[in-house]
Amino acid sequence: MKCMFLYNPESGKGKIAKKEKYITDFLERHFGSVAVFRTQKKGDVTKEILNDGEKFDIVVIAGGDGTISEAVNGIMHLKKKPALAILPFGTVNDVAHSLKIPTNTKKALSVIAKGVARDHDVIKINDSYGIYVFGGGALTETSYNTSQRAKKIFGRLAYGMHGIKNMFKTSLQSLTFTVDGEKFTSKASLFLFINSRFVAGFKMDKNNSPTDKKGTFVMLESRNEKMKFFHLFKIAKLFLFGCEKIKDKKLVKMKANKLEIESAKPYNFNLDGEVFSASYVTLEIVSGLKIIS
Repeated sequence: MKCMFLYNPESGKGKIAKKEKYITDFLERHFGSVAVFRTQKKGDVTKEILNDGEKFDIVVIAGGDGTISEAVNGIMHLKKKPALAILPFGTVNDVAHSLKIPTNTKKALSVIAKGVARDHDVIKINDSYGIYVFGGGALTETSYNTSQRAKKIFGRLAYGMHGIKNMFKTSLQSLTFTVDGEKFTSKASLFLFINSRFVAGFKMDKNNSPTDKKGTFVMLESRNEKMKFFHLFKIAKLFLFGCEKIKDKKLVKMKANKLEIESAKPYNFNLDGEVFSASYVTLEIVSGLKIIS
């Protein structure tokens, strides 16, 4: 089997680069042939997979959720799709936690060696693809606006610090949602379309299935233009206890295959931890990806 191994030497506090030989030696013993691709910036993972991915049977990606999302976007655009394997090196690692892939490198490599390529749904967003969550509103910008320096110093705590500092500056924009044909307009303090068990390190949707072509749409409605303290309280409850256990008349919860969102002006959505700017998006849960787990 032919293996493609991708990682950014600067990510993961440089830990991946220090373990490169250990990882490649292991992969060579298991697969025989390994090609290493060292990326430098956002978008490189997708670009490399689009250029060379069809030559390989498996793509091994080392990094966090955003890097995994880039790999998924590349793979899903190929006619001949290699299987995806994950070595978690991110700050949060929601995808790995949802799939029960250990963050310990030796144990994660063991999963790759002994695991099975299993079907996994993905989120198609306009002409792009993501793996686990699409959303907007309060706190969703923290994953792409929190500084790398803060993340290196404080880890996951950096997201919370940044989010609380900036959330009351957030203006709540009126959006029109169409969820499996049901249309409504709302100012949402937070909305998420979830294709994962974990979001932001919390078990948000414990009953999520990776193969049912359904995502969970969750939205906290608001009548206010600005964020208020009680919104923060409700959002905290949602993340701490998960969307199944929260009972609130302002909380919308729906299982759905398709979602459309319209905005009067460009809106900064969050796709798998990275910014996705658009005034209109169509989302659909589709199959076609295989992940080794």
